[in-house]
Amino acid sequence: MSRKICITGASKGIGKAEAEILYADHELYLQATSLDSFQDLGLPNAKLFACDFADLTQIDHFVHELKSQTDTLDVLVNNAGFMTIDSFQHFSETLMHRMITVNLEAQLLLTQKLLPLLLKSNNPQIVFMSSMSAKNRIVGESVYAATKAGIMQFAHVLRNELAGKVRVSTIHSWGVNTWNDEADAAILKPEHVAETLQFILSRERPFLVESIELGHESHWNGAKAPWSPEL
Repeated sequence: MSRKICITGASKGIGKAEAEILYADHELYLQATSLDSFQDLGLPNAKLFACDFADLTQIDHFVHELKSQTDTLDVLVNNAGFMTIDSFQHFSETLMHRMITVNLEAQLLLTQKLLPLLLKSNNPQIVFMSSMSAKNRIVGESVYAATKAGIMQFAHVLRNELAGKVRVSTIHSWGVNTWNDEADAAILKPEHVAETLQFILSRERPFLVESIELGHESHWNGAKAPWSPEL
């Protein structure tokens, strides 16, 4: 059954892979920081929106534009976010604020503003892209981990608040190749996360995937990741 799906951060990486795998069967509403970033996206019928989540004042305009295209929404995929790796003592205040705004504040605000559209659906779902950083202690990921832990806990509470109305799921993944590592690098590919999203969305009510952890069979599990900074 075709569904109306909004994916944030959809012009590259995981979001792009999610859009590509869902495009054939669903009506897509895709957000990115600028429309120019969609130039490599070959999905001609998808509806595209520009909104810089680092500026929370732009979210109202994005929601207004989305509502001008549809009066209901079946799925919200909160995928937008970014990661900068550094020891906490070297983290700039500006970068810290930007990461918290984009990865956490913007997702909470957007979710709240789109709930009225979701509640009009007969089968609404919200899926958050969290990270295994939310559950672990990887050197160099202090601020990123804080934002993803916030998303994880927000999703847990929201799931209880919306029980029986909106299904809420969270995907936690280990490293994903979104920064052009070698093709055979021992980390996940965006397509693996996209396939997981497709699985979650294909489950019939009342089956709910609350959260799911993704990893590579060769992944590390310790205090330092391959990209952790030297201390």
